[in-house]
Amino acid sequence: MYAIGAAALMIGVCIKTLRRWDKKGSIPCVRTLGGHRLFPVQEITHLLKGTSNVTGSTLSRVIHQDACAIYGHVSSHKQYKRGDLERQIDQIKDHALEKGLNVYHVYKDVSSGLNTTRKNLWKMLRDARKGCFSQVLLTYKDRLTRFGYTYLQNYLAEFNVSVSYLNELDAKTPEGEMVEDLVAIIHSFSGKLYRMRLSEKERGNDTSVVEASSS
Repeated sequence: MYAIGAAALMIGVCIKTLRRWDKKGSIPCVRTLGGHRLFPVQEITHLLKGTSNVTGSTLSRVIHQDACAIYGHVSSHKQYKRGDLERQIDQIKDHALEKGLNVYHVYKDVSSGLNTTRKNLWKMLRDARKGCFSQVLLTYKDRLTRFGYTYLQNYLAEFNVSVSYLNELDAKTPEGEMVEDLVAIIHSFSGKLYRMRLSEKERGNDTSVVEASSS
């Protein structure tokens, strides 16, 4: 028998998924006197070999079809302090409630849209791979990424996760889109340059302090 945490890790899904499978009777488990779930070795083996009743097309239906992830993103701390991020989240939560969707988790980032190291974006992608939800909700498609939206959309689709956004971006001319993209690149580069200079200045101050103390 495997405890729920070990079973989820072996199968590659989240613990909430296994709990839901148990409630639906899709996977057998045994309860301890303390109420903890234990999953038979044979069932885990069948899942890994692809011979279980909850694999293939059935598995894709079981994995949180009514659960969604909310992703909110703003590019600057000024927008965050202004409340733009929370307004995004509230708008998406209202939409999820209207559609009868369960919100698995709310992921938030305050960073440039060109930043490829957004902590919570990567966390969301890892959870999608585990099968924790079946849909990602955004206010606008560029909240997910400024460039390469189709790549991320196709990546999520590999795990049966779709991407939906509440609002369409205003129609722009190719020239207008190019100008906006260039502005975004310059903004990202300027922020990176500022951080580099700030870091150099701090290192210079540290050196000055060391020299003063040694003299």
